[in-house]
Amino acid sequence: MKRRTVRSFAVSLLLTAVCLVPFLYILGKSFLTGDGTPTLANYYQIYLGQGQYLLRFWKSLALALPIAALQTVVSVLAGFGFAKCRFPLRRTLFFLLMVLMILPLQVTLVPNYMVLKEMGLLNTCYALVLPAIFVPLGTFIMTQSFQAIPGEVLEAARLDGCTTLGIILRVAVPINKSGLVCTALLSFLDGWNMVEQPVVYLESFSQYPFAVALASVPPREQTLLLAACVLVVLPPILLFAYYNRELVEGICIGGEK
Repeated sequence: MKRRTVRSFAVSLLLTAVCLVPFLYILGKSFLTGDGTPTLANYYQIYLGQGQYLLRFWKSLALALPIAALQTVVSVLAGFGFAKCRFPLRRTLFFLLMVLMILPLQVTLVPNYMVLKEMGLLNTCYALVLPAIFVPLGTFIMTQSFQAIPGEVLEAARLDGCTTLGIILRVAVPINKSGLVCTALLSFLDGWNMVEQPVVYLESFSQYPFAVALASVPPREQTLLLAACVLVVLPPILLFAYYNRELVEGICIGGEK
């Protein structure tokens, strides 16, 4: 038993090191100039010297936060409907939702482009936000989370006079905090890291989020690029560190059914 524990610990340590090495390399190189001299000039340029980088950061944040909020709302309502409501073709629709969930993003880019073009939303921020609201992963997670709630709890709330919306807000959501946080966090990361959608749906370079604009950094400013990369990964790292337990629990609940 002890030997197995030591082996598992060694494997976990090795995998952690493999994951950390690229980030540590970027972090270390961001404090160096092109000739290897230690400096803080790169971070000065990012935060104070060149406002374009910090402006891109806030633009990306203003894009990812509405996506996370609206996708979470849609996922909660749809997930509760699939989990606790009975209506025709419920299982068929949920199966189609799962099929959509496993489709590669590139498959949906062209249909989304055609729909957004007909709606006149291309080259606007709505072209990025609107399709991201209805990503099926959040609905799947919330459906699995709500299915774990005993029916007696919801029935008791209904007997106390709660409406369906009241049951969702006062009973189902507080019980499933982990699923809610997991959905919100994954949707935020999806919006924060989007690359293909801005390239396809936006024509103006000034509207590109931080993750896409990094590709335009001149080769002579590679150390500056590494400092900008640290700024890009900072919000996901902080969110994961703070909501680590809820994220793991939400994913585990989604995989139990």
